[in-house]
Amino acid sequence: MSVHEVCEERALAKLWLTRAALPLWTSVGYDAKLGLFHERLGFKGEPIEALPRRLMVQCRQMYVVSHATLTGLMDGRALLETVFAQVVHRFRRSEAKYKWIFSIDPDGSVRDQRCDSYSLAFLLFALAWLYRVNADQFYLELADEVITIFDVHMAAELGGVTDGVPRPDGYLRQNPNMHLIEAYIALYESTGIEEYLGRAKSLYDLFCNHIFLREHAAIPEIHDNRWQVGQVDGAWYEPGHHFEWTWLSRRLARASGRDVAGEVQSLLSRAVIEGIDDSNLSIERVSIRNGERTASRRSWGSCEYIKACAAEAEANPAQREAWAGRAARALGSLRKTFLNTSVNGLWIDRVDRYGAALSSDVPASSLYHLMLAIMESDRVFGTVVPRAYSSKPSAALFLDRDGVINVDTGYPNKPSDISFMPGIADAIKLARNAGYHVVVVSNQSGVARGFMTEADVLNLHRWMANELSQQGADVTAWYHCPFHDDASVEIYKDSQHPDRKPNPGMILRAAHDLNIDLSQSSLIGDQETDMEAARRCGVSPHRFNGDDILVLASKIVLGAR
Repeated sequence: MSVHEVCEERALAKLWLTRAALPLWTSVGYDAKLGLFHERLGFKGEPIEALPRRLMVQCRQMYVVSHATLTGLMDGRALLETVFAQVVHRFRRSEAKYKWIFSIDPDGSVRDQRCDSYSLAFLLFALAWLYRVNADQFYLELADEVITIFDVHMAAELGGVTDGVPRPDGYLRQNPNMHLIEAYIALYESTGIEEYLGRAKSLYDLFCNHIFLREHAAIPEIHDNRWQVGQVDGAWYEPGHHFEWTWLSRRLARASGRDVAGEVQSLLSRAVIEGIDDSNLSIERVSIRNGERTASRRSWGSCEYIKACAAEAEANPAQREAWAGRAARALGSLRKTFLNTSVNGLWIDRVDRYGAALSSDVPASSLYHLMLAIMESDRVFGTVVPRAYSSKPSAALFLDRDGVINVDTGYPNKPSDISFMPGIADAIKLARNAGYHVVVVSNQSGVARGFMTEADVLNLHRWMANELSQQGADVTAWYHCPFHDDASVEIYKDSQHPDRKPNPGMILRAAHDLNIDLSQSSLIGDQETDMEAARRCGVSPHRFNGDDILVLASKIVLGAR
């Protein structure tokens, strides 16, 4: 049941994101007077205007809008241009020694001129995502400027970075260093520049050698200037950060090929046992010495647990079912405990052990965690056989399923329903041998109509992938859209879901997941909705009328040379 459960919870989470959260936080959550995002909203959905605006929050929200734009959930390009211009205008002081300030007041004046490493890590992260939306060299020039600030003014003695300049105290903290790794990996994935990956690997070495206390299987939040922990008795760890480091470790392994299994096993050994309560929520803090737990739970920690579940399911196919079950339960608890608010699109940031709210308002900064958790669960549990991300963009041949790969028999949902089109295996082999990804993008409204479950679709796609692979025809990834307006299953009822063709969401998601160059890609489909989806994202459309699929694929692939 876990595959079915995670499909339903993933669908509910994505609907919450697309129907409620993104529209709310890019309208009410956006301050048009300043051209920046609000820091917080009240539980009635009203902006809390008197708060200072932090650089970190602006960068997290720019990431959210970038990710949503790249995957077809919205078109945020104009909003991103406006916010980025205001971020540079209001937070960057080109004449100052450290360039970037921490926060401004609502009238635009400087509130706090500290230069903060945590904020700069998220600035690098935002710049990486902005570059993926629009490959403007200015983003990379600013990234190099920020990296120079880290190297010259914030370098810690044994590696990593201090909290900022001026330093708030004499301690070092793992958190900005963790997010700096995340930013460097994002920059590498956006550009393919090896220097960024090298920096991520060096910081990960610091984590392995100093930050992570292997003998206690714990990450202390605070260290001294030599990355030592003076008194373990008073130290704590945050399970959410263990889960975040798990996901980040797998992300680094994906980019570099590094073996991180030992680190991940140790990270999860305590966090899964001590850091998840009976309601499948992540506990805020745990004592390193005796395992004593705080009474509070945070939404972000549960989001990081969902990301860790997705990362482990992807890295360990034999354990995929177990991790899917954990992810389903965590997504359900996230929905029922944190996302259950009177205004849809808001969330509760902190609750007590009984699930009662401890928050008085809604911080914008948490949307970063929610976005990544939902999109990672969607990527891992909503697709079949995605290959590793490549830092070098590649062309793809996108294929509709029913009527192109197999004969359309009317909502086929099991292997006995499938008759492969003559020549399809050879067409896929031809494209793969020519260096193309081959990606299936299929509307599957039979799920919404109650004819099958999403788990049925995923299982069928695994079977089809295996059958084709045995003929040497390896499909890179399979995407499907279960949503439809005429739905008998309520959670799949959506008339304009961004993934449903003629909308290009599935194509855009694949491009994001696999680093596909859409301008060099083509799509073969048998319906006008396929053609329109291709045109909307700059992919060359080709109509298949049931003739010879190999001949058509040959014209596309060989004609492009």
